[in-house]
Amino acid sequence: MQLEMVSSIEPSADARGWPMSVPTTPVLVVGGSLSGLCTALFLSRHGVDVTLVERHPGTSIHPRTPGYNARTLELFRAAGVEDAVRAAGPWALDGTGLLWAESLTSPNHRWLQPPNARGAHADYSDVSPANDAILSQDVLEPVLREHAEALGADLRFGTELVAFANEPDGVTAVLADRATGARTEIEAGHLVAADGADSPIRHRLKIDRHGPGVLEYVAAIMVRADLGDTLRGKRFVIGQVRNPGFSGMVRVVGDRISLHVRYRPQEGDAADLFPAARCVELARAATGIPGLDVEVLDVTPWETTAAVADRFSDGRVFLVGDAAHVMPPAGAYGGNTGIHDAANLAWKLAYVSRGWAGPALLDTYDTERRPIAEITMNQAVATRTAWFGRANPAGTPEAELLDEVSLLFGYRYPRPGTGGPLVEDPRRPGGGPGSRVPHVWLEIDGERLSTVDLWARGMVLLAGSEGGDWVRAADAVARDRGLPLTGHVIGGDATDLEGRWPEMSSTSPEGAMLVRPDGFIAWRTADRAGPDARSVLAGVLARTLGAQ
Repeated sequence: MQLEMVSSIEPSADARGWPMSVPTTPVLVVGGSLSGLCTALFLSRHGVDVTLVERHPGTSIHPRTPGYNARTLELFRAAGVEDAVRAAGPWALDGTGLLWAESLTSPNHRWLQPPNARGAHADYSDVSPANDAILSQDVLEPVLREHAEALGADLRFGTELVAFANEPDGVTAVLADRATGARTEIEAGHLVAADGADSPIRHRLKIDRHGPGVLEYVAAIMVRADLGDTLRGKRFVIGQVRNPGFSGMVRVVGDRISLHVRYRPQEGDAADLFPAARCVELARAATGIPGLDVEVLDVTPWETTAAVADRFSDGRVFLVGDAAHVMPPAGAYGGNTGIHDAANLAWKLAYVSRGWAGPALLDTYDTERRPIAEITMNQAVATRTAWFGRANPAGTPEAELLDEVSLLFGYRYPRPGTGGPLVEDPRRPGGGPGSRVPHVWLEIDGERLSTVDLWARGMVLLAGSEGGDWVRAADAVARDRGLPLTGHVIGGDATDLEGRWPEMSSTSPEGAMLVRPDGFIAWRTADRAGPDARSVLAGVLARTLGAQ
C-alpha cells in the first residue's frame, strides 16, 4: 500500500454527517523494530503516552544486529531493562569471535577476531558501569516490546500508516488494520519515522540522502537446521565462509542459520535466484554437512548501503534508525546508532510534550545526531574493509578507523559555533558541555551507583565537595518549574568511592555540572555558587530546554 502525504485530513463523519472525535496521542511512532521500540520504551519511561504502529504482525524473525555495545547497555540500564536484555541471550555470552572458515565444520579456519577479543567480556570498567551484550535482534525485540507495553505504550502490530498530514500544530494520520482493512484516524503532537532504510515517510518528505550509497546486494536466507555438536566448540558471532558451494556470511542462532549471500544485478543476477532448493544446498555447503536436514524459513533481498539523510526532521516529523541512516553491518553500528537516536529524541519529545521545554529543543535532534551518524557510517565502512577486505565503489572516501572506546563513549554534541571535537577520549575526558558525563563510582544512601545511573529519571546536577549551594539552588529551581531535577554533592551526600571525580570532571570543589536525561553534560562551572545561583541555573535551564 502506497503511503500518501497530504496537506490536511478531513475529520471522519458518522452516519448523520457529524464529525467524529479522533483519538489523540502525544507521539506516534511508525515502525516497530529496534529504533521504534526503543523510542516507545524511552518515551514511556519518561511518562509520555505513545502509540506505535508496525505493518508486520510481530517483531523481526531475522537475527540482524548481532550485539549491542556498552553505551547502548547504559541506555537500557537507564530504562530498567538491562537485566532482562542480558537474561534473554545467555547462550551467546561467549560467542563474540569473528571466524573465517572453509565451512562451519571444517578444521580449516582462522579467527579474524578471537572469541572475547571484544564484546560481552570486553573491559570497559574505566569508562562505563555497563558492558556489551551479544544477542540477536529477533531475541531483543520481544524484550523491548514487553517492557514498553508494561509501561503503558500502545503498540499496534499489523497496523500500517497509509496517509499523514504534517501540519504546524500536529500530525494527523490514517492507519489501516492489515487483517481487516479497517481505517482509523489519529492525531499526534509529533510523528517518529522508524520505518526502515527505504522509509516511505522520508520519501514523502522529499528528504535525500548522502554518502557512498549501495556497496553490495545481498540475499538474507533464514533456515532451520539442527547442527548438534558439529561446530566442535566454535563460538562466534559472525562466520565468513568460502568454498566452491558457498561464499558469504553465516550466523548461527540456536537451531536457526542466517546466510548472507551476495548477488550482482549489474551482471544480470536477481534476488529470485534463491528458490528453496538452492537455499538448502547453500546451507549444506556453508555448514559442510552434505545431508543436513534444512527447512527454509525466509529469503529477503537487501542492499548493503552507506548513506545518511540530509536532515533528520521536517516540521513535526523526525527520522530515527535506518530511516535516518544506513551503514554496513560490520561492527553492528547501525542498530546501536538507531537506539542512540531514540534516546536523544525521546527525552526531548517528552520534555516538550510535558511542557518542561520549548519546541526549539527539538531542533537540536538534527544538529546533534546527524554528525554522529556520519562519523559512525564512515567507521562502519572502514570496519567492513578492515574485517573482510571488501572493496568500496569508486569515489568512496577513505575513512580511518577510530578508537572503538572513543567512538562509543566519547562522541560529543558540541553547541553550534562553539567548535571542539566530535569525538574525545573518554578515558581522559574534557568534562565540558556536549560530552557524556564521566563514569565515576559513588555511594548514595548506602547504594553503589555510577554517575551514569543518576540521569535515568531526569536531569541531575553534580556538585563538587564544596558546591552544596549549587545543589540547593537546583532544588529551588526544580520546585519553581516542576522539573525532574535532582542534585548531589560528590564528597557530601555522594561518596566518591575511588576518588576519581575531580580528575574526570575537570571542575573544582566549588563547581558543578548539569547533566541531561540522556547522560550528556549541558553546562559546567568551576565557580562557587553566588547569591544569584538560582537565577544562573534558571537561565541555564532555559537555554538548555529551548525556552529562550
